[in-house]
Amino acid sequence: MDLELISVHFPKAAGTSLAGLLREIYGNALHLDYDHPPHDPREGEPIDRYPIIRAVHGHFHAGRYDAFPSARRVTFLREPVDNLISIYFFWQAMAACGYPAHDRLLNEQPDIVEFSTYPEVRTLASASYFGGVDLRSFDLVGFYETRSVSIARLSNLLGAKLDCSIRLNTTEFGGDSRREILATPSIMTTLRANLSDDIAFYEEARTHWD
Repeated sequence: MDLELISVHFPKAAGTSLAGLLREIYGNALHLDYDHPPHDPREGEPIDRYPIIRAVHGHFHAGRYDAFPSARRVTFLREPVDNLISIYFFWQAMAACGYPAHDRLLNEQPDIVEFSTYPEVRTLASASYFGGVDLRSFDLVGFYETRSVSIARLSNLLGAKLDCSIRLNTTEFGGDSRREILATPSIMTTLRANLSDDIAFYEEARTHWD
C-alpha cells in the first residue's frame, strides 16, 4: 500500500462531509478506517492489507500511519466547547458501539459538566487524537468554523475542485437543552476550564493555520 493522503476525522468537525468529497477524488482507492479510534482495544490490527488504497480517512490517532511518511496529512478541528456539546447530544442519540467513552455516557447518563470530565473527551484533540504529534507537520489543518476557506485550501492541496456546499451528517441534536447550556454562563465557564488543554491546542492550531 502506497498512501498519498492520510485524513484524520476528528469527531463532529465536518469529517463525514470530507469523506464524501474524498470519495469523489479517490473512489474505491479511499479506505474508510473507523475501526481503530483512540482508546479502542482493536487499535493494533494490521494496516497493510489493502494494496489498492491511495488514501485513508477515519477516526484514528494521527500517528497510526507513520509508516507512510511521504503521504500528505490533513485534518479538520472544531472549537472544543462547541465540539464537546455536539458530541454529547450526538452520542446520546446513538446506540452503543463498543467505544468506551460512548458506552460510559449511555450507562451513566451524565450531565454535560460531568461528561466534560471524562478523560477521553476532555483532551480529545490534544491527547486522544493528536497526542505526541506536531500539527505543524500536517499539510493542512482546516477548521469547522471556516469550512469553506479550509475546503478551498484542500482543493488547492489536492489539485481537485471540491464542493464546499456538500454537508453530510449535520443534524443538530439537543434542542432546548443545548440552547440552555449555551445560555448558562456558569456551565460554559466550567466547560472551558475542564477543556483548557484542548482549547489551548485548538487556539495554537488556529494561530498557525489561519
